[in-house]
Amino acid sequence: MKQVKLFEQFILEYKTSGLIQTMLDQIEPTIQEMVNEVEVWFVKKFERPFSKFDKEMTRLHIIADMVKAVEAYTEPTDQLISISPSRSRKGSIEIVAQIQRDGTAYRMSTEAIVAGGYNIQRAHYRYLTNTNLPKTGNSDATKAYAAEIKRMSKAERINTEIMALERDIERTKAQIEENGPKNDSEIAEILKDDYAFNMPSWEQIIKNDAAKNYNNSEEEYKASMTKYQADKIDFWKTQNVKWPTDRLKSLEKALTKEKAKLAAIM
Repeated sequence: MKQVKLFEQFILEYKTSGLIQTMLDQIEPTIQEMVNEVEVWFVKKFERPFSKFDKEMTRLHIIADMVKAVEAYTEPTDQLISISPSRSRKGSIEIVAQIQRDGTAYRMSTEAIVAGGYNIQRAHYRYLTNTNLPKTGNSDATKAYAAEIKRMSKAERINTEIMALERDIERTKAQIEENGPKNDSEIAEILKDDYAFNMPSWEQIIKNDAAKNYNNSEEEYKASMTKYQADKIDFWKTQNVKWPTDRLKSLEKALTKEKAKLAAIM
């Protein structure tokens, strides 16, 4: 199965230019710390493991939001004098930077606050930026990250469906492999508690005054009972072999379709 392209591959293919990339490179340990913080929040809230894709998406969201907070005030030609991430007394992460533009030094501080939500797409950081830099309104890098998030989110939805289909296919194949070879005697043993295999004796039919339903013929009653049991066995085969076989074909067709969708995105 073709895998979803993860964050590191995107970073290799797309690098923000100048100041922002320099800032991201220097606070890499802090970014990882922020990912870990969201992971702790997520596992506690949803009580399930934090997958590799969850981590990649969280990392991408963190950087995308950070890029958005910084890019609106900066130019690619700005120079980073210093940058210092730290924990505030409130527990949030604060990033303080000195930036030089046209010979003038400016101060920028960004406070990152966890803003968790109902799913991983909502589990992110909110940035409160304070700076004396004039606003530039730049957004090229921000748009690139937003486009990547959208692409990865769509790819992951398809990837999740592919994995679910593959699991379903394996379960269905196992069911067919287990039930397909069973003969009538084995199936009859499985159905031994069914009424078809526990019908009254001919003597009891007579006592119940039901012999007339079979033209007062024991042979006709036994033939009817045999047919009833055979029908039950045939229906078991339909339920446990034919229907799964038909479903397997539908699942495999759906899997091919979803893989084609993923390939188109990738």
